[in-house]
Amino acid sequence: MCAARPLLPPPPRRTRRVALTPLADTMFQLLIFFMLSSGLTPYSLLGLSGASGAGGQTMTASGTGQGGAQPARGRDQDQQLWRIGAGDVETNGQHFPFAQIDALAQALAQQEPVPDVVLVARAEAHVQDVVTVMARLHAQGLQNVRLAIDAEGGR
Repeated sequence: MCAARPLLPPPPRRTRRVALTPLADTMFQLLIFFMLSSGLTPYSLLGLSGASGAGGQTMTASGTGQGGAQPARGRDQDQQLWRIGAGDVETNGQHFPFAQIDALAQALAQQEPVPDVVLVARAEAHVQDVVTVMARLHAQGLQNVRLAIDAEGGR
């Protein structure tokens, strides 16, 4: 005869829980990836590069880019070359601080025909310097402003 075994209840059923650790690890890795791949540099520290001459991309004072060549004018008096440094502008061999830009721009706006202004950023110029000059030219009504590359400074 068989000895009767006591009836034991079945072992409790294991419920599997969803582990969130792999999800947290993945989210952390994505966070690091996006932080490293995003641009965190302030715009004032970025260097300038742009197109100069015909056929390139030009930037006007209103901030709109226009592809293609600008119509050529007949005389050199219709263009003013301004070399922008850190806090100053050089034009016609003279240096002017940013405080005098409004007076220079107003004098240019009163000429007939209104000349184009070509801005060349020197090596020591920051983006904020160029933006300041462009904003002041725009405030005086000079709309035809172009950015050019400084060939001497390697920009």
